[in-house]
Amino acid sequence: MILLNIKLENFKRYENYYLEFQEGLIGIVGKNGSGKSTIFEAILFALYGELKNKGYKEVIRNSNASIKDVVLVELEFEFESITYKVSREFRGKALSANAKFYKENELITTGAKEVTTSIVSLTKMSKDAFLHTLFASQKELTNLSTRKPEDRKKMIRKLLGLEKIDFIEDLLIKQSRDLKREITAFAEVLLADDEVKVKKEHIEQYSKNKEDYEKESIEKTKEVNSLKLEEVQIQEELKQYILIKEKKQNFASQCEILQNSINSHIRNQSKLNEDVNTLVKRQEELQGLQSIKEEYISLHDSLKEQESLKGHHIRKEGLTLEQTSLREQYLKSKHKVDLLKEETKEHKELIQKEEELEKQLVELKQKIIAIQKEEKILVQEIAGEDKLIANTKNQIETIKELGRDSNCPTCTRPLRDEYDKVLDSLQSTIEQTKKDKILKSKEELESKVKQREENEELFKKVNHEHFTVSKKVNLIESKKRDFIQEEEHFLKIKKHGIKNKEELAKLEQYTYDSSFHKSQIEKQKELKEKYEYVLSLETMLVRLDKIKDELKTTTLTIQDLSTKYNDLELEYKAIDYDEVKHKEKEKQFAWVKREKEEKITALNNLKVQIATIQGQIQTIQQSLDDNEKQLAKVQIKKDDLGDYEKIKLSLADFKTKLNAKIAPRISSFASSMYSIITKGKYQHIEVSNDFDFYIYDEGKKYPIERFSGGEIDLANLVLRIAISKTLTELSGTSTIGFLAFDEVFGSQDESRRIEILEAFHTIKEQYRQIFLISHEIEVKEMFESIIEL
Repeated sequence: MILLNIKLENFKRYENYYLEFQEGLIGIVGKNGSGKSTIFEAILFALYGELKNKGYKEVIRNSNASIKDVVLVELEFEFESITYKVSREFRGKALSANAKFYKENELITTGAKEVTTSIVSLTKMSKDAFLHTLFASQKELTNLSTRKPEDRKKMIRKLLGLEKIDFIEDLLIKQSRDLKREITAFAEVLLADDEVKVKKEHIEQYSKNKEDYEKESIEKTKEVNSLKLEEVQIQEELKQYILIKEKKQNFASQCEILQNSINSHIRNQSKLNEDVNTLVKRQEELQGLQSIKEEYISLHDSLKEQESLKGHHIRKEGLTLEQTSLREQYLKSKHKVDLLKEETKEHKELIQKEEELEKQLVELKQKIIAIQKEEKILVQEIAGEDKLIANTKNQIETIKELGRDSNCPTCTRPLRDEYDKVLDSLQSTIEQTKKDKILKSKEELESKVKQREENEELFKKVNHEHFTVSKKVNLIESKKRDFIQEEEHFLKIKKHGIKNKEELAKLEQYTYDSSFHKSQIEKQKELKEKYEYVLSLETMLVRLDKIKDELKTTTLTIQDLSTKYNDLELEYKAIDYDEVKHKEKEKQFAWVKREKEEKITALNNLKVQIATIQGQIQTIQQSLDDNEKQLAKVQIKKDDLGDYEKIKLSLADFKTKLNAKIAPRISSFASSMYSIITKGKYQHIEVSNDFDFYIYDEGKKYPIERFSGGEIDLANLVLRIAISKTLTELSGTSTIGFLAFDEVFGSQDESRRIEILEAFHTIKEQYRQIFLISHEIEVKEMFESIIEL
């Protein structure tokens, strides 16, 4: 893999950045905080969608970017002579992820997880393997020698990916321990041989008892079936007795009903005769009162005519009064209409003026909003620069607290002569930021504030004038509505007056005499009681013909019902029913039923005993079957335990062989480079199978801790490069063509820096790109190509 170029938008400190990568020994230099390490964070992020530390969402977006701005990382690289491009972007407040993967500019995969899977499949390297193989920091190099032996072994095993074998070995030990515990637990619940024998004997005895009960059950079943057959025969005979009894009872009931009906009709016949005699007498009385009815009806018609005349008279008086009131309303409404018409004549001119003022207010509001947006941007820019100054001041305070003789917090190199230079550089950054950016932004902000305040004052003035005009418009519109309502009211009054005048002309033809009307009412009151009595007699006599017909029908019905009663009585006496034999048959049925139920109870008891024995047999057999299953499970676990023990032995042998292969390879590569860097002073670095480090000095082996700090730093560097080389060979990823080291110069002087660079030149044929990150500006002349940030 060779890196070609990278593009960043709103990624951490980079708002918009594009970088092309050259081949050879490449220096990435810049001051602390300039974003050197961020370049390689972006490379890792493009390939695997994660930063070195997984919690990235709260820090990934540039501080000056808004929620709407997209965070974008695009990396183009060459792999096995084919060009690939991976693009990852995040959008919105939640930073929703999306990714695309191109091969020779053709889209082949989309989706964040899918792209990561394609990258791993292509390079044969996970994120951790990629980090351990191709990247190394000063802290990681220092840890190679300064950590305790056990911690150093863990670190190197993790770099080499051997901790997975350790994990599997620990897992096998735990599984073996769990299996032994389970086998012991199974042994405690298994049945002994004596218990198995006793349970089998119980099954034989229970089976014999079950056969005896089943034979007895067959005999009981035959007896029950015989009784059931006899019960059915008696039940059929009882049904015949019941049918005959019910038939006789039915005829008796019908005879009783007919007799009751005959008696009821006879009583009704007597009552109807009495009613006929009474009504004949009332008929004779009605004939003498017919003249009173005729007189009352004539008087009633006369009163109706007088009521009509009275209504006309009252209506005429009401209309006369209403016309007087309408005349007054007519004059008053006409005056009000003329007045409102005069008061609303300016309405059109005021409406036009109001619209012009509204348009002016909208334009002023838009100007104010635009100026406010510009103010907000300026305030954000000032805040961002203030934050940068605060961070720089914190760095100055940190360096002052550390002191002149302490190590740099970034590269671990002693400050010493660089102390004043670093402080002056940081202070100069603060002053320059204040002069070039903050003061200029504040001047622009003051100008925008003044411009906004002038527009706001003009807005208030126009708004007040608009309010005054609107108030006048509302008042005139209110009067205009009153004018329309009043005009409608005027026309309504006028129309109503004309209608009343026409109606009064029609009512002049009617004359009403109240004295005559009262005398007619008094006369009607005198005749009313006699008239109502005549009406009651007429109502009563309407029933006479109906009662006569009903009397005739009742007489015929009595004759018909008497005939039916005599015929039913003869049929009732003809039915032959023996109640004594019926009761004897019922007693016989009860005895047979009781015998059957006793036999069924005995049979059911036998079945319960059979089922109980069957359950006992099944319980015992289940216990024996479960014991067999548990024995089979124990044997499987014993077989698994044996397999685990074999795997553990094989794995231990594999670890021994792997260590014996890895350690010499690291030693060989590290020794070659160390000899070049030290100009042959030290010929060999040995890495033991337990990953302890030794340096040979004049043919004798010494622990790495014996040597000076500069020599240890050089040894750590070559060891780390050797580990990366070994990892590349082991993983089969020989197509990975670059390495990256962060602040590897450490405390080395200029001559050693040159020696380190020469050592890197020796491996250029194996790695087409070697990136060295440093905040030491003076080393930039030592590289074939330089990226200065």
